[in-house]
Amino acid sequence: MLLPMMSALYGLGLANIFIRSSMGVLAPELAADLGLAPEMLGAIASAFFLSYGVMQIPTGLMLDRFGPRFTVCCFFLVTVLGTLLFALSPSGPVMLLARIMMGAGCAGIFPGAFMIIARFYPPVRFTPMGATLNSFSMLGTFLATIPLALLVTAIGWRDSFLWIGILMACIALLAVLTLRDQPPGVDATAKRERQESVREVLAGSWEVMRTPGILVITTGGIALSAGNTILGIWGGPYLNDVHGLSETERGGVLIFMAFSGVAGHFLYGQAARVLNTLKYLVLGGAAAIAAIMATLALFPSPSLTMVTILLALLGLACGFPTILLAHGRAMVPDHLIGRGLTTVNTGIMIAIAAMQMAIGGLIGNVATTATGQASPDGYRAAFGFIAVMAVLTFLIYTRVRDCPPRA
Repeated sequence: MLLPMMSALYGLGLANIFIRSSMGVLAPELAADLGLAPEMLGAIASAFFLSYGVMQIPTGLMLDRFGPRFTVCCFFLVTVLGTLLFALSPSGPVMLLARIMMGAGCAGIFPGAFMIIARFYPPVRFTPMGATLNSFSMLGTFLATIPLALLVTAIGWRDSFLWIGILMACIALLAVLTLRDQPPGVDATAKRERQESVREVLAGSWEVMRTPGILVITTGGIALSAGNTILGIWGGPYLNDVHGLSETERGGVLIFMAFSGVAGHFLYGQAARVLNTLKYLVLGGAAAIAAIMATLALFPSPSLTMVTILLALLGLACGFPTILLAHGRAMVPDHLIGRGLTTVNTGIMIAIAAMQMAIGGLIGNVATTATGQASPDGYRAAFGFIAVMAVLTFLIYTRVRDCPPRA
């Protein structure tokens, strides 16, 4: 039973990350095809994260009240419809709606998956299992680079997303057939959270929000947004506008960041087990992100080799979302797991959305060329802003207490 179920969770996670990251390679072509300004392009990219974040609280309530199987499967059907709408979008506003649907539908995937892991595996395996799931899911960033670029080159971005939508529907069917709420022999309906009234469900959410340190953990998403902002949207335009790279050439650079992201998620999970800490891994990641982005901001004309290396290091440094979720899960009781995980995820996703919109505004308004493209100075200002925000994350996160996995 575990193997088919985990296969479905791995497929859902891969789909989530792929959809999340797919704008990076496509952004210049979408902008040209639909006449999108940098601000609109940033809004479309951030719409996924904003709707994902907004839906976290109701998702948490549903996860605890109705279980992960019902919640994840129902929500993901919205992602399937949003993907198909994206392929058919005639304009920026319609594409914005499609991205909103895609983000809202993916809202339950990782909280639901982590909730299932918490129920089917012992606590000491929670972080390594979650990190392995996230590591595999990060292969979605790889698929969103060269493979997606080659597919779009061959059949166009619209037909590409029609086929992607069909594949998403197949993953949804696998989830419906294999996901379970509890291990065999456990009566899910007898659980405390499944018997709560509406008032008790809302009171549980308020209890999570008042848990000391839980909101501090969500600020980790500010630094973490660097990876999603670069790989998910602005890496492609940066490599196009500043370095003059084509679709496949941009994918060739971003694929290194994607592969290092896969490694980063896995290594953070193993480091938590070996070093027996969550807090200090986040602090180390935030410091590394600040240093990398500051380097990109300070060098006026970095070579393509230097940029490739720095982006690969950034992918590695941004591999700690599992650590944030594990930190949040460790602070709440078992009957509040769903609401605890989604509260942390809410902060992370809203931070990413806000950062993407801010970066779009910076790039579009600080400095542009005569042709309307973003200039190197505009990108450097954006990278410097990300570095400052990563330092802010580091300072805020020092206030939260550590929750050693083996405590």
